[in-house]
Amino acid sequence: MGFFTFSLTGVIWLTQSLRLLDVIITKGQSGLTYIGFAGLVIPSVLSLTLPVAFFCAVLYALNRLSTDHELVVLSASGLSIWGLVRPLLIVALIVMAGVYLINLLLMPAANTRLKDQVMEIRADLAATMLKEGAFSTPMRGLTVYIRDREPSGDMRGILVHDNRDLNNPITYMAERGALVKTDAGPRLIMQNGNVQRRTAQNGETGRSLSLLYFERYVYDLSEFMPGHGQRWKEPEERFLTELFFPDQSLGDQTHISEFRAEAHRRLSSPLYALSFAAIALVAMISGQFSRRAQFWRPATALTVAIAVRLTGLGLENFVEKDPLIIPAVYLWPLCALVASLYLLTDNGQNLLGALRARFFTGLRRQAG
Repeated sequence: MGFFTFSLTGVIWLTQSLRLLDVIITKGQSGLTYIGFAGLVIPSVLSLTLPVAFFCAVLYALNRLSTDHELVVLSASGLSIWGLVRPLLIVALIVMAGVYLINLLLMPAANTRLKDQVMEIRADLAATMLKEGAFSTPMRGLTVYIRDREPSGDMRGILVHDNRDLNNPITYMAERGALVKTDAGPRLIMQNGNVQRRTAQNGETGRSLSLLYFERYVYDLSEFMPGHGQRWKEPEERFLTELFFPDQSLGDQTHISEFRAEAHRRLSSPLYALSFAAIALVAMISGQFSRRAQFWRPATALTVAIAVRLTGLGLENFVEKDPLIIPAVYLWPLCALVASLYLLTDNGQNLLGALRARFFTGLRRQAG
């Protein structure tokens, strides 16, 4: 299970973490920041991979026991089928509890921390706008140049060219300056400089230039700060209580259906750990041992498990549109579990044997 968890998590984690490279590269962040971001993605990936990794581990272990005839030896020594089922179901309960821990606590906390850090980096004007010795364009029509920066944070040789209004471009130049964060947003305080304004003359094609010298000038940078203000938390960032009892704000009330779907998805998805274990048991230990069945048994288990999970995903998506589907989200994995456990009983084995015989009889007739 450790091997399959590491392999599946590594593949999905790589695809998810690569999406964060854009933030790291464009905002000039270090490799340590990327590692921290990638670590915060792991809980969301584990909630998906743990049940699947456990299913693969059960298939592998039972297949090895079968090919090495250890299942035959265990059965001959008096071990009942439920003696083999019990330890696997216990491990399945442990996996289910682990997925619940991730879904209800670790994943929302990690997602919240990740989104907060991404927002902080995108709002870090010192990293995005005030790059030493380079012309920066944080938005269309705005150019910023800083000759050098001191360790204290003070800047020398400041140039700000605001060309967003093509009819009235403005250029700010200053000898020194500093970036100050206030309650109203960030401010660039410039000292010993001038403001150059070019305005179009009425009825004339030319433009006039006005020059204003200053000892101290405050430039408002809050409008260039993305996400300035209170950030709205997405469904995957919220804990269970926040999903079931959202605020009365307009943003939350318009996403009630998304909150409902996310809450029931977190509560129902761990149940598939039990269903997958039961499906693997039915496929691998039901019926008599046959070498010819060593291929189609794992293939059948994999096909049934994929069908069960895809159906569950479809039901989870319908919850957002129709609340009446909510009971089916929980009943579906439980029905798969109960049906699989029934097929392990004597009556279930007889039914499964009859279905299997009818299937192979039909194949022989078609081949003939």
